[in-house]
Amino acid sequence: MKLLKSTILTLLVLLLLGAPSLSLAESDYETGDGWIFQDGMLTITENGGLKDFVFYEQDPITEKWTHEHNVTDVSTLRIGKNVTYLTFEVYDCNVLSPSSITIEPGNAYFVIDNGWVVNKETNTLFSATNLADRESIEAIENIPVYIEHIGARAFYDYRYTKQVTIPKNVVSIGDFAFDTCTSLQSVSFPSGLQSIGARAFYGCLSLAKVQLGTEVNYIGVNAFGWCPALSSFDIWETKIAVLCSAAIGAGDQLKTIELPETLKHIEARALNICSGLETVVIHSSDVAVENNAFRYCENLKQIIFTAGKPSDWGNCLFEEIGSALSGKGYVSGSHERGGEIIPYPTLYYTAAYADEWAPNGETEWNGYTIQQISQEELDAILAEARGEEVVEASNSPASTTVQQLETAAPEKTEADAAPATSIETILLAAIGIAAIAVTVALIVRVRKAKR
Repeated sequence: MKLLKSTILTLLVLLLLGAPSLSLAESDYETGDGWIFQDGMLTITENGGLKDFVFYEQDPITEKWTHEHNVTDVSTLRIGKNVTYLTFEVYDCNVLSPSSITIEPGNAYFVIDNGWVVNKETNTLFSATNLADRESIEAIENIPVYIEHIGARAFYDYRYTKQVTIPKNVVSIGDFAFDTCTSLQSVSFPSGLQSIGARAFYGCLSLAKVQLGTEVNYIGVNAFGWCPALSSFDIWETKIAVLCSAAIGAGDQLKTIELPETLKHIEARALNICSGLETVVIHSSDVAVENNAFRYCENLKQIIFTAGKPSDWGNCLFEEIGSALSGKGYVSGSHERGGEIIPYPTLYYTAAYADEWAPNGETEWNGYTIQQISQEELDAILAEARGEEVVEASNSPASTTVQQLETAAPEKTEADAAPATSIETILLAAIGIAAIAVTVALIVRVRKAKR
């Protein structure tokens, strides 16, 4: 009997001791470099942990993945107490969408403010706390006012959001921040904004207008690539020195773009497949224009230089496949117009720089037709591009003479009318006298016949 009791007690002790290990074995548990995953919760323990978890790889020899779980398994993201810096990571089409984000007690950097995860050390917006709700958000208007930086991928793939109000204190928008926000129609950019990262608004298919202020000095690669609804892109007051590759991909809606006087370099494909673009206005001197700078901008008719000549001018600006035999155009290499001969745009210069462009009355430069543009024509183009009221010619000093002439015209008409009236009176009188004479002659004739 004592032996039986002893055996039962021993078994119970073994079961109790083994319970934690059995529970852990049954739990969905995995660890990696800077992260722990357990039962749907991903805890980031170190700064690089989220990136390590998202970017998993397959061993080419064993064909095993570096870890078993991926972003689709995460229902809760927990920011560990040692994490001081965090950016969203996206692996191909796998987007992290946890239903909640929490912060481990003791973290001195991150806070949750009104549904937003914020790094208070840098005033950077990381994301919303419930990313599973991103499909139901049409307008984002409650970002904390003290935010200075929109973090990388902070609003990645918000496909149903139509409007975003960015707080006035924001100075930078990170890489991929609004990438693939396909329904986004309008964004209020603060006046103090300084930089926009690579692909920040890439694939915003519905974005129609962009107006950037005087403090912007950088627009990254592909920042506004594949934005076919763009009809207005206002950057002429910015301070950008380089128009980066594929910075603007606007489709057929954008007709005119005005580039700032600070611009010194236009990279290859900077204006990329802007198929509706007709006019480019360049306000800077000595700008270097790379080959393929205006890739497939095949409706471009005029490039207006309001300052000096470019310091470098590529010999293949439209990613063409050849030159026209006449030397006045190129052979298109695009899918839509491949093989078609397209004339070069005309280059226009202002009167102030006529001596630089055409000191001897030249009409060509590097195979392009060059021509002076009048101030009135330039003002009209700029007003239309900026959405301002176009000043009619009648309001210009030159039109005063025309108006005076038009005013004087009625007096001249009255003066000429008097002789015309006299002639008409004489003719009518003559006709009347002739009629009377004929009548008298007939009467006399009739009387003679009666006799």
